[in-house]
Amino acid sequence: MAKLLIFVLLFAVFVTVNGQLSHDLSAVKLKDIKNKTTSIDSGEKNTVILFLGTDCPITQKYISRIREIVEEFKPTTAFYGVFPMQFSVKEVKAFKKEYQIEFTLLSDDEMALAKHLGATVTPEVFLLDKDLHLQYQGAIDNWFYELGKSRLNTTENYLIDALSAVAKGKTPSISKTEAIGCFIEMPRDMMMDHQNHP
Repeated sequence: MAKLLIFVLLFAVFVTVNGQLSHDLSAVKLKDIKNKTTSIDSGEKNTVILFLGTDCPITQKYISRIREIVEEFKPTTAFYGVFPMQFSVKEVKAFKKEYQIEFTLLSDDEMALAKHLGATVTPEVFLLDKDLHLQYQGAIDNWFYELGKSRLNTTENYLIDALSAVAKGKTPSISKTEAIGCFIEMPRDMMMDHQNHP
């Protein structure tokens, strides 16, 4: 009963009465690459949260594209790479060095952010506007259409299109797609809690 009450209170912190994200993302505790507790604080910028996996081949293949997107939109958008609990801070730190990543990397070691946003694979992206309203969720683009299967040429740039729309104060024409990637491991007790409280 106590565990159930804690989950309900945690869920209430994140969600408002109309289903939008809470204005206080600082309630979601994460770890930085120095293993210190921190939180997402984008100030007056839009926010992109990218769930990533250090050992996921699709994540690895996307890093160069992600860097290009970050460079183009960083004046108006704060980018965060978030790693689920199965990846240690040491692994995240090594990943940052190997792929020369300059945007902020964080560990969701309690899976609070993954549970709330409904992240299921890596890579998977969530775009929030300045008011923390979710504007886009899903794939970065349509490069991969199945696990292990990709197009020679990308024809749909979902994240770029959504970022461009939000930067102009518009609603993205596509708000959700299916992300193709490596499954995020969720502890059994967390899965049961999430099923009981969708």
